[in-house]
Amino acid sequence: MSEEFRLQRENDLLKQLISVMNTTTKLDNILNYLLDLMTMVTTAEAAYMLVKDVVEGDFLTVRAVAGLKKAQTIGKEWPMDKGVISQCYLSGNHRICNSPHSEPDYDPAVGKLLGIDIKTLMVLPMNADGRLVGAIGVINKKDGMQFANEDVSFGMILADQAASIVGNETTFKTAEARIKRFNTLMQVSEEINKQNDLHQLLDTIMESAKMVMRAEASSLFLLDEKAQELYIESAQGDAGEQIKQFRLPVGKGIAGWVAQKGKPQLIPDAYQDDRFNSDFDKKTGFRTRSIVCVPMFFKKKNVGVIQIINALDKEEFEEDDVPYMMALAGQAAIAIENVRLLQSNKELFLNVVMALVKMIDSRHSFYNGHSLRVAKYAVAIAKQLGVPKDTIEKVQVCAFLHDIGRTQVPDFIIAKKGQLTEQEWAVIKRQPLFGAKFLQGIKMLEYAVPAVLYHMEHYNGKGYPKGVQGEQIPLIARILNVANSFDAMTSPRPYRNPMEKQAARNQVSTKAGSQFDPLIVKAFLAAYDAGQI
Repeated sequence: MSEEFRLQRENDLLKQLISVMNTTTKLDNILNYLLDLMTMVTTAEAAYMLVKDVVEGDFLTVRAVAGLKKAQTIGKEWPMDKGVISQCYLSGNHRICNSPHSEPDYDPAVGKLLGIDIKTLMVLPMNADGRLVGAIGVINKKDGMQFANEDVSFGMILADQAASIVGNETTFKTAEARIKRFNTLMQVSEEINKQNDLHQLLDTIMESAKMVMRAEASSLFLLDEKAQELYIESAQGDAGEQIKQFRLPVGKGIAGWVAQKGKPQLIPDAYQDDRFNSDFDKKTGFRTRSIVCVPMFFKKKNVGVIQIINALDKEEFEEDDVPYMMALAGQAAIAIENVRLLQSNKELFLNVVMALVKMIDSRHSFYNGHSLRVAKYAVAIAKQLGVPKDTIEKVQVCAFLHDIGRTQVPDFIIAKKGQLTEQEWAVIKRQPLFGAKFLQGIKMLEYAVPAVLYHMEHYNGKGYPKGVQGEQIPLIARILNVANSFDAMTSPRPYRNPMEKQAARNQVSTKAGSQFDPLIVKAFLAAYDAGQI
């Protein structure tokens, strides 16, 4: 082999390894790929890596493999004073054993450990700047060939890289942790844009914080400005549910101090800090050791604090953990204010809608409270159906607005005591059209248009205004049909007296499959029998 070819091949090897290292920071993935390269360049069947994981131990641990079953081999231990590979680790010298079973220091138990029949073997030391950190065994040169010096030459290039990686494992783990934290922040940002349920969103944020920070527990306190107290909005960990009932005065405990001063705190040993309030621990049996606690600011206003408790894979949290928690706290503060603003806008919007509905219903005494009752019944039915929370909110708004088209129907028709003429009945049938047309120009209420338009349609297709049937009728409209009909039956009208509620319940039941969707009727009956209607 020419020197030029050898150098080119070495260069190609390093390029492949660097390419993998640039696409992942997962140390075990890099080491496994490195052994894959080892088997490729030496044309071997398999390879394995033993490293010295525990300083005071007297064994080596299988850290990575190629061509072997990972689940059965990685993590297994090998005595440091047995076998060819252990001698390689202790001496720092490579070795070729093309007839390993005839070698006096070869231990055949290694084949059983790895689950492979070893015919030829090459062992390479892993030397990280003068410190031996492990050794690599390359097994069974293919096609009956034997290992040679050129295999050692190429193998040592990769063994040196493996030694450097293992020797600098802390650096790799730090890089991996930082990328995980960055990805978590990105995910939190995405959740903030998608989520409008404050409690669920904060639980997601704090669970992510606990997982990425490798903490035993995490909690988020919101500030009650009037009471000047902190209350726990989200708590992750074994004692999470127990501590949610506690409230903490601002200024008391580490969380209270952070809320008062607005400064992050890294506490290596909680019980050595005079500010630490051990009440939580005493009541839950939890033992707090180390803490990172940071304030949540939104536009320079402190809205609460978040904290992580007890580092799982190190004695205490470190300075590098604080900036990440501050960034997460900033995201949480934005989430809180966004959802609060959204909820405030929703409440204002609902108040305006309810005022409008009350004004419409109050035009005729026999319609007083009709839309509010329909909304109550419709929400009870929707909950029995198990629809999502955001759909229940839509059901409520659609129920408030279902009769808004009545404003376009002349009073003499609405208040008529006798039978309607064909022309008058034709106007009544247009009421859903009037309502849908009224809502079409309001962007926030676009979702309500189909519900208002189709709420008088019958499941068998004999309703109005379009005569559609079955599941062609939107779900919310089918819910409104039942809720609206039940309230109409049990309320007085100019042309009849109200029906008893039990009789109206039975009437709804008998019309399942004709006027009403059987699934909606089933939910209605469950809600009625449970006292929700």
